[in-house]
Amino acid sequence: MTVGEALAEARYRAGLTVDEVSERTRIREAVIRGIEQDDYEACGGDLYVRGYVRAIAGAIGIDAQPLIREYDQRQVDAPQTPKAPEAAETPEAAETLETPETPEAADTPEAADTPEAADTPEAAAAPAIAESTASTAPTENPARGRTQRRVAAIAVLALAVVGAAVGLVASGLNHHAQAKNTTASSPTLQRTAAPGTAKPATAPTPTKPKPVKAQPKTPPVAAGARIRALPIKLAAAFGTDGLVDGDNPQIAMYAITPGAPLPWESQWYVTPEFGMLKTGTGLLLDMGRRVTVTSVRIQLGPYAGADLQLRVGNSAAALSSFKVVTHANGVGGAVRFRLRSPRTARYVLLWFTLLPPNGVGQYQVSVARAVVSGHP
Repeated sequence: MTVGEALAEARYRAGLTVDEVSERTRIREAVIRGIEQDDYEACGGDLYVRGYVRAIAGAIGIDAQPLIREYDQRQVDAPQTPKAPEAAETPEAAETLETPETPEAADTPEAADTPEAADTPEAAAAPAIAESTASTAPTENPARGRTQRRVAAIAVLALAVVGAAVGLVASGLNHHAQAKNTTASSPTLQRTAAPGTAKPATAPTPTKPKPVKAQPKTPPVAAGARIRALPIKLAAAFGTDGLVDGDNPQIAMYAITPGAPLPWESQWYVTPEFGMLKTGTGLLLDMGRRVTVTSVRIQLGPYAGADLQLRVGNSAAALSSFKVVTHANGVGGAVRFRLRSPRTARYVLLWFTLLPPNGVGQYQVSVARAVVSGHP
């Protein structure tokens, strides 16, 4: 028996019409009739289908969970056209550190906009200016030109003579300074022997160099480990009493499975505070061993309103085993936590303390494409 047939039969047994069920659930009659005929085109997606099924089942007095499992199983078994995964949905692509490309010299505005020398107005006008100057310059007097050349030659000769004189003076001063320095620094020349008692000059005693203690070498600092998406061993539903009372544990792995047809989602409740039945619900990510966590990214449902805590710990025995490292309020859609300081732990817990609406009058949270980044 299909989901639609089961709902229709239960409605008949309850003695309710489609109009009465529509009034109780605030779902359009056309949507209810379509669901009873297993036609879900008017529902708008799997998330809404499950919400509608829950609402209708609650109105006619039957348990919705078996019907939802039947629907999910049929969706999984149904042939689907494979889609190429988008780059944004691949954890590796999303977490890879991108290096900004250096623009080539030909692409820079300066290189593109700088005119060549031949294209500038000044260069273009240069031939015309030269021609005009040549045509308007007066004819040079030959006698006057010879006089100017003679004067220039005499000036150059005088400068050469002055330069040579300065060089000779500088060289004499340099030799005198060197001789003075040699006399002052020689220990033999500084000693004057008495007349008739000449003593042989003794060579200075070489001093032994002091041993230098070897400084301990500082070990080279290891390069920082590359931040990347870490493998998640498993995902599990987690409740106020731990792993024994989590919501919908059978689909928890959907949250970490690439290309999963559905997200993990909690049960639906009549209020954002879980209908006063509990204080929270969560999804536990088991990394398999202790790792260093630097960021966590998840995809929630389209409706904002979720209050979420990110907790870490090394034991999954109870909620008290986890420490809150950051939180976000009123969120929906794509959510990313960047930790101010890396945390080392085996477990990462997404703990929801307030639920967002699900679009059909109830409150429910869903999680897909969970990615934990850091280094082992």
